[in-house]
Parts: sequence; C-alpha cells; structure tokens
Amino acid sequence: MSIWANVAAGPTLPTDTVDAVVVGGGPAGWTAAIYLARACADTVVLAGTAPGGQLMDTGIVENFPGFPEGIDGPELMARMREQAERAGARVLALDADNIRYATGGSPSAATPGRASAEAPDKARGFSPGTSPGRAVHEVVTAEGTMRTRAIVLATGSAPRRLGLPGEIRPGGESQPGGETQPGGEAGTSDGAGTGGGAGLGGGLGVAYCAVCEAPLFKGRDVAVVGGGDSAMEEVLALSRHARRVHLLHRGDTFRATPVLLGRVRALPHVEIGTGRVVRALRRDTDGRLVGLSVEHTATGTAEQLAVQGLFVAIGHEPRTRLADGFVTLTATGHLHSTGPGGATELPGVFVAGDVADDRFRQAVTAAGAGCAAALEITRYLEDVHA
Repeated sequence: MSIWANVAAGPTLPTDTVDAVVVGGGPAGWTAAIYLARACADTVVLAGTAPGGQLMDTGIVENFPGFPEGIDGPELMARMREQAERAGARVLALDADNIRYATGGSPSAATPGRASAEAPDKARGFSPGTSPGRAVHEVVTAEGTMRTRAIVLATGSAPRRLGLPGEIRPGGESQPGGETQPGGEAGTSDGAGTGGGAGLGGGLGVAYCAVCEAPLFKGRDVAVVGGGDSAMEEVLALSRHARRVHLLHRGDTFRATPVLLGRVRALPHVEIGTGRVVRALRRDTDGRLVGLSVEHTATGTAEQLAVQGLFVAIGHEPRTRLADGFVTLTATGHLHSTGPGGATELPGVFVAGDVADDRFRQAVTAAGAGCAAALEITRYLEDVHA
C-alpha cells in the first residue's frame, strides 16, 4: 500500500477560504485531519511531496496501539491518510513554502523573545484588521495560495545523523534537519524510529529510537553513539534485549545527568568508549550491518567493532522554519504552545507532534497531540461561524 496512491490525482487547491489547513503528513497531521473532518470542518492537508515522515523509513512498528502483530510504517501512514480522506479531508501532495500569518498587529508583535534577535520577513506576516477568532491566514504553495481560518503545524522533527555513507537507504531523506520536506511528520518518534534490525527495516541496521526498535536486536551486539541523556536512555532500553551494548562518545566526559550515567555504568554487558568517533559502516554482501570502523580521537588509531545494530542518539532538529519569527521557540528550539491543544500566540495557529515535543517523540503521542489540536480548533471555529 502506498501513501502516494491517488494523491497526485486528488483535489485541486481550494479557491475559497477553508476552515483548517494541516501542514504535515505524519501521525500528528493525519490525526488532526481525521478529527477536524469528522467535526465537519472544511479541512485541507498539505501532506508534502514526501508524506509520512520518518515512518516511511521504518520497518515493523510494534508499539502503536491496535496492531498486536505490528505494522509496517508506510502501511500505517497509508491507513491514516485513507481514514482522513474517508472523513472528508482533502489531501494535497504539496509542501507549504511559506505562511503569511494574520497577526492582528505588526509581524514582530507576534514574536516575543525573538524579534530583537531575528527580525522576521515582513512579507510573511500581515495585519488585515482581524480580531481573535476572525483571523484569516495565507498558506503559500508551489501551485498557489490558500486562505484558512486555522492552521495545524505538524511539521515534525528529524534525528541528527552521523552523515556516513550508507547510513540511510537510497531515496531516504538526505537532510534530516532541513526543511526540504516540510510536509513530513518526522522524528524518531512519530515514526516510531527509523531503520531496524540487521537487514530489518529501512535503515539496514541503523536506527534512531531504541524504545521503538530494541526488541528487533534481541541477542545481538549493538552500539549507541551519543553522550547525553538520550544516549543513556537508548542504552538502558537496549540493555534489556541486546547481548552487548557499546556506548561510543567523541568526548572525554558525558553531558548526561549523573543518575542516568550511573545506571549505564552499572550494567555488566555495556562497554563505554570515550574519545571514539564512528568513521564508517561495514556491511556484508547482502547489505546487512556487521561492524563499525571507529577512530580513537587521542591517538588516531582505528578499531573494528563487530556489531549488528547502530543507534544514533545525538539530538533532533525540529522543523520550525514555517513559524520562525512568528511562534515563540522553547529553549530546545521547539515550537512553544501557550494554551491547550498546542495553541500559540497567533490566533488559530496550533502546533502538534515532534515540532513541539522534545521529550516523548513517539507516534502515539504525536497522534494524541494532533487530536488535541483538532478539538481545540473545533471550539475555535465555533466562534468564527457563530
């Protein structure tokens, strides 16, 4: 089942003002669209030119409720899209290139804490004399501009990658932290992780979410790259399944909190290597990961490490470009919500999923955030149509 099925031949860009535009084609975006359409809101989903986000690179997903035997990531996304369309949402295979927000004031007035350091592009914001509940935003795409009363920003995030040849499968996202696919809901989370076990899943042994993928590595030797809390959590999750876990960190000291680091150090089958940098992935003739070439930074010497899985835990990049300068960012660079359902300081603009989540980053939590955003938008639109 393909998530692109019938999308290219689907609806055209609406000419009338719609109730809601959902920007993002991952769990948060699809769930928001399902709830909005079922509430009889005129809903358009900009699923992007590569919808599905990181779940499209995921093999079996075993932690999404309702699928006791697991489900392939692409199939899960295709089913969500089909459900949104059956509910009445119009799905467009377009990216949102730009958004002109109805701020109700000057563009900089909508950017607390950021306007002084980073002046927004004035062409992106306008003040049509709107009042809360009556704002109309403009979403710019390659095929034209739509007007909408509400927006769900579900653009996701992407894991930082090591940038090694063969780290992602051919055709995978080449710039995980960029905005080349703003319609994709990403994250190790929303996609329940990318990659999979040795030869399992899209990454052929390279993964970004141990909570999602650890059971696939039962009895195997794996490595984790990173030095913060996320890396420690990856090790702890893997330790319950893998035979041996190698923790590799380029620095001499860890950024992780002492309690997490202490738990990792106490595990007998975890080997910690500081001053280590992964330089290359080694694969067999079938393309399965069989080892890593690791450089010792102090001496420059190389070490060959035999592992069947590599988990990269060096952070995430939320895709915030469409809201930069208009929605406040948190200390971690995620979009900040000011009210329930991911409400922001802009009237009718809500955030959901990994673009606003720096903690959980799971497909099910992204879906829940999309639901909450849709419910709040439904209430918001009641005032608009009153």
